[in-house]
Amino acid sequence: MRVLFTVFAAKPHFYNLVPMAWAFRAAGHEVRVASQPDLMDAVTRAGLVGVPVGDELNLSNSFADRGSGGGAGGGATWQRLSGVTETRAEKLTWDYVLGTFTIGCSMEYEHMAGQPMLDDLVDVARGWRPDLVVWDALTLVGPVAARACGAAHARMLFGLDYTSRMWATYRRLLAEQPPERRDDPVADWLAGRLSRYGLVHESERATEMMTGQWTIDPTPSWMQLPLDVPRTPVRYVPYNGPTTVPDWPLEQPSRPRVCLSLGMSGRELLGGDKVSVTGGTAAEVSLHELLVTLAGLDIELVATLSADRLAALPELPENVRAVEFVPLNELLPSCAAIIHHGGFGTVGNVLAHGVPNLTVPAPWWDEADLGRRIAARGAGLFLDPDEVTADALRDGLRRLVEEPSFRSEARRVRDELLATPSPGAVVREAEALTRRHRC
Repeated sequence: MRVLFTVFAAKPHFYNLVPMAWAFRAAGHEVRVASQPDLMDAVTRAGLVGVPVGDELNLSNSFADRGSGGGAGGGATWQRLSGVTETRAEKLTWDYVLGTFTIGCSMEYEHMAGQPMLDDLVDVARGWRPDLVVWDALTLVGPVAARACGAAHARMLFGLDYTSRMWATYRRLLAEQPPERRDDPVADWLAGRLSRYGLVHESERATEMMTGQWTIDPTPSWMQLPLDVPRTPVRYVPYNGPTTVPDWPLEQPSRPRVCLSLGMSGRELLGGDKVSVTGGTAAEVSLHELLVTLAGLDIELVATLSADRLAALPELPENVRAVEFVPLNELLPSCAAIIHHGGFGTVGNVLAHGVPNLTVPAPWWDEADLGRRIAARGAGLFLDPDEVTADALRDGLRRLVEEPSFRSEARRVRDELLATPSPGAVVREAEALTRRHRC
């Protein structure tokens, strides 16, 4: 069987796909990964065959002009994406939902995987003839390419399934509108993309074009939104990229080891390690002040920072280890706790190793909701960014290290994750589903 993975050029989204791609390859299937040219180095370094499609995305450059409120450029793009993450029923009016998908079709989907990528991807799909296309949940060119070559297609989630929830609300509200108000930007967008390749949009297939013929879901069921979507659960398997592990993460620390991590998105998309910790006065706290405050606890603090930020730091307390990078999969087994931004890749590593954690969420997708769910489960704590101070972080960290209930619950979560079907087991199910759905 031939399996084509496709994802826009963002390493966190690609890294989420790697264990599934490996599993298909290990089962004897041919695997290729199609993305913009600026992801090809990451693809080949993961031991996979890359196929460049479209123009370079340069996603990090689009975040350069972000400003304190999200800014213009790429920062604004992520603010638009947050419209899909709205779950409050009173907010989900027809005007709101219609606006969300209008912006999505005209700007967001095109920003990450636009026409040049789609044209090349369809050419690749029609030339190589995959049996199955596995597409990242924000890379909506995937199902179009699958239709163009007759392949089955599966969507791969990277966190909470806001898209399916918003899509179900959209379809329900659309049906309730009088005929003169039934604007359908999604149907128009799909019809335009498909007609370019001699295909006709079929309204009864709109849902599978937006949410996949089935969904491969690495999000634990207790975290996921309650949705009626064909779903194949898969165990989250950490992949942190190729690296060489130093000796010290493998050594048993003399006191509780704690990690402070901004995650790959914070480091690469935002181009730095700015830490804005605000209280009632909305005053910014320097990274050095934050590290010194946390180091006041009897811990070993490991802070993963960019090279520029490392070079700019003054002398640190003796119990702070500042490093440019160490893979969480190798570091977390020796950690008593972690403070993080709530990104799905980081959360997956944290849950897989059963580490108590404190989430200060980034604003991009599901970071706040994931953090709140972990806190509700009792495996960690959550701090809203508007309520955070260096002292609040220190006090929360003290609780995680000293109160055994957090570690006990985190380990129960880890055991549940280990009981979820592995990527290898999901491959066997995908083989049967491909035979059912392939044209």
